[in-house]
Amino acid sequence: MQLPLAFLDATAIEEVPLDRWRDVFEAFGWPKSLSKRQTFTYEHVGLALQNDELSDGVHHALETLHSLGTEAGREAIVSALNDRQVPLDTLPADTGDREFALRLLLAQRQNAALADVFARAHLERQESGGHRRYNEFIGKESRGVQKLKAKQDALCADVLRYCRESDLGEHVQVDAFEDDGAYIFHILRSHQTKKPLAVVAGHSARTTIAFRPVHDDILR
Repeated sequence: MQLPLAFLDATAIEEVPLDRWRDVFEAFGWPKSLSKRQTFTYEHVGLALQNDELSDGVHHALETLHSLGTEAGREAIVSALNDRQVPLDTLPADTGDREFALRLLLAQRQNAALADVFARAHLERQESGGHRRYNEFIGKESRGVQKLKAKQDALCADVLRYCRESDLGEHVQVDAFEDDGAYIFHILRSHQTKKPLAVVAGHSARTTIAFRPVHDDILR
């Protein structure tokens, strides 16, 4: 079967640790050119995906890598985990989006709850048309702020709790001030772990760098 060119994206392939590719091949069948290798490189994986006859399971893994191995895909997975009340630490948080999706694919093969999470996440991505989902909430009534510092501290604690429950890290900073009778809360918070492929200064080899980007929100 001819693979879509997107499935041969070298960056996407190298954002998944080689040990995880080994797990995928152990689960779904080894490409012929890799089956006799004790060790292999990303170049070997890329050539095998391009030239070898692949099992349906490996095709499914590549599809998952590109459909759920994105920021929006990870958000869909976390949303599905919360909907099914599956603990977020069931899947390791300190992984990039690509590996996170493949870990779910592998884990759901022997776990009914995770199989449902996997199906729900795929469904959400299909229904969203691949676009990121935004939620907007409007309060039912306006209430005065008596002690701005107390509200600032309470909001910081609430956002920190939400971040911990939603795999968004543990960095939260809230600044608050009054502007012409309105109270402004500026929130800086960590987001989901990213592991992009990069070249570190002073080194010629490619590697992945783990970090959590910072998002900001403004409440008026």
